Amino acid sequence: MTTTSWQQLISHPSQRDAESAGWRPRFFRPTHEEDAELLGRLLRDDPRVQVFDTIDRQLRDLVKTRHPRRTLGDQEIARLVDEHLRGVPRLSYGVWVHYPWSHRLVHLLDEAEFVELRTNRNKYKISAAEQATLAGRRIGVVGLSVGQSVALTIALERSAGELRIADFDDLELSNMNRIRTGVHNLDVPKVVATARDIAELDPFLQVKCFSEGVNSDNLERFLLEGGKLDIAVDECDSLDIKLELRLRARAHRIPVVMDTSDRGLIDVERFDLEPDRPILHGLVGDLRPERIRGLSTEDKVPYVMQIIGQDTLSTRFAATLLEVQQTVSTWPQLGSAVVHGGAAAADTARRIALGEPVRSGRYYVDLEQIISGPEQESAAAVATPPASATPPASATPPAHEPPRPALAAASLTRLPAAEAGAVALDREQLRRLVEAGIAAPSGGNCQPWLWVYEAGRLGLFHDRARSESLADFQGAGGVVALGAAAENVVLAAHREGLSVRVSPFPREGDVGDVDLTAAFEFFGAPVRGAEGHAMDALADAIGLRHTNRRQSGRATLADEHREALAAAVRSVPGADLQLLESPAELEEVAALIGAGDRARLLAQRTHADMMKEIRWTEAEAAARRDGIFAGAFELSPADLAGFRICRDWRTMDLVRRWGGGGALEKMAHKAVAGAMAVALITMPRAGLADYFQGGRALERAWLTATQRGIAVYPMATLPYLFARLVRGGGEGMDPETVEVARALRERYLRLFDVADATAEILLFRLSLAGPASTRSLRRPLEEVLVAR
Repeated sequence: MTTTSWQQLISHPSQRDAESAGWRPRFFRPTHEEDAELLGRLLRDDPRVQVFDTIDRQLRDLVKTRHPRRTLGDQEIARLVDEHLRGVPRLSYGVWVHYPWSHRLVHLLDEAEFVELRTNRNKYKISAAEQATLAGRRIGVVGLSVGQSVALTIALERSAGELRIADFDDLELSNMNRIRTGVHNLDVPKVVATARDIAELDPFLQVKCFSEGVNSDNLERFLLEGGKLDIAVDECDSLDIKLELRLRARAHRIPVVMDTSDRGLIDVERFDLEPDRPILHGLVGDLRPERIRGLSTEDKVPYVMQIIGQDTLSTRFAATLLEVQQTVSTWPQLGSAVVHGGAAAADTARRIALGEPVRSGRYYVDLEQIISGPEQESAAAVATPPASATPPASATPPAHEPPRPALAAASLTRLPAAEAGAVALDREQLRRLVEAGIAAPSGGNCQPWLWVYEAGRLGLFHDRARSESLADFQGAGGVVALGAAAENVVLAAHREGLSVRVSPFPREGDVGDVDLTAAFEFFGAPVRGAEGHAMDALADAIGLRHTNRRQSGRATLADEHREALAAAVRSVPGADLQLLESPAELEEVAALIGAGDRARLLAQRTHADMMKEIRWTEAEAAARRDGIFAGAFELSPADLAGFRICRDWRTMDLVRRWGGGGALEKMAHKAVAGAMAVALITMPRAGLADYFQGGRALERAWLTATQRGIAVYPMATLPYLFARLVRGGGEGMDPETVEVARALRERYLRLFDVADATAEILLFRLSLAGPASTRSLRRPLEEVLVAR
């Protein structure tokens, strides 16, 4: 046969006639003359018909089940069958069922006897009286992935007399990892394929198909037409329909059951018993369907997490959510979870239908935990009825560091008293100067400072326990923060009319005092070695300076702003400013920063360091007054939801092992998309004194930007990752991160003029962004200042 000739024999789905696209079987009862004639015509005119006649076996099974106490021999069974037939020929007994879509003609017992025999093995899991009750129940199933498993299980048990099934999709090959059907059903509407499967299980079960799915226009009809549903099973992907289904179900007092295919979660809302119950247990607040209608899969993620529960996601599901629209098109479902969940949802629906005391709530039958070993047994099959949505706490909350003034004071007491002529600060002056100092920026808002005022001298100590991290090689980042704080103290002192002498690392050679970063002496008149006054105009910006991560449209950096920023940086000897402004440069640096962020989150130690910095709720941020509130990242709801997923290292470890994590780079691309420039401040050498001076240059630049309405957003991962790579030989970094960092460094050096010995103080974005939604808090003076 040629290719052309066999192609002509193929009937494509678009060419199927109405009969073959249907899902209702045809019934022929030969004891009725008209049916006998139609059956004969079918057999005569349609050569495709395949006949399946097992009526004798069905009759034998029927009579055996009606005599459960007796062991019947073949002859007695035959006699009982003949008595049962009462002279009706076997070919005419019962009903012949024709399935047009498969051309099968099957001889069956008629409805009453068919149901009796098919449900016989339900006894007494379901009693005869309960089976009769269920025959009067109506159950609706919306969404036919998990829903197909639910519907087929209900049909198997015959735990409803009518099923309404709704889905607008056709069956695709990618659905067949979880929908049990044959490949011949590809491109067939899911409702049709499911209805056919039910009809082949039980042709007498009443099935109503909504091939357009459910929507605002037909939802009332789905719930009420032909009699109100007794139970609605929600397995749809459309979040707006999930909400609207529940709102309407609540109005009609119809209970809703849902399986999520993650951790065996079955969700029950007894609107029949609790007509005022908040939908989805209050987890979505007063969210309305119209607000989320038409969202992309990615934008649905935060709402999916609210519905399923941020803290109750399985590790694999959480990790996969980070890959949605990156390496997978949508969230995953496994056949085992779908079958398990379908069975659990069907079981729950049956018990509600029978009036058993099923309460509203969320019920976990997590097989992974149940079958993980004795230590996990307590986690099995837990019911949790949530009342409202509560923001999750940090997965790795950092311990609250108590102030350690005694250590600092002990070190400072060994310093000589302030020079003759130095001014003693009164209490309020001291507070104002230190308040200015602690308004300085610090990596992750760690605030690595301890201040001691004694003998007319103010000492600034490096509290290394607060700034220590793998990303901060040799504590250099903490020292940058202390340099910025020192700059603010100088500016504030000048505003008080005081002259200031700053001594960086006054005891650098004394191993016992390496944490003493700077000492300050104050005078009423200019003295030798005192700070100059060229930058005094920046003092007014100290209280206004803050990090602004808000996104904006791209603008051009004006020449006057570029010159002012460069002048501010270069006013510190040795400090320099490099700017990337062309679209090509910005695109490349965004890619590098994003890859650095990804590397940081996919390495266990740097991931832990980063999570220590984050405060996930406003309450936590207010109580701690350090770190960065998650809301300050100015993320979209989808990105913030993804960021919350990143808290758990187990999730990130899975992403790492999969070679995923592309979504972790998006934040950098979005941030740089609105940049006027990306800037790098450098010092020619990389000693701690250079980082201290670099911190002063950074603060001058930032205060200058603040006065000119330019938003500053530090993007510091790469420079400090490179410092450990270049000067520390990658010590503490895993081999995979070292390899990534080396590749990024090669590209980075094509953008910036730096050498291995260069101190890269800070990489940051400059933009014209709107006001920041929140600002980082500072610890109270009582925790950081000792005066005596």
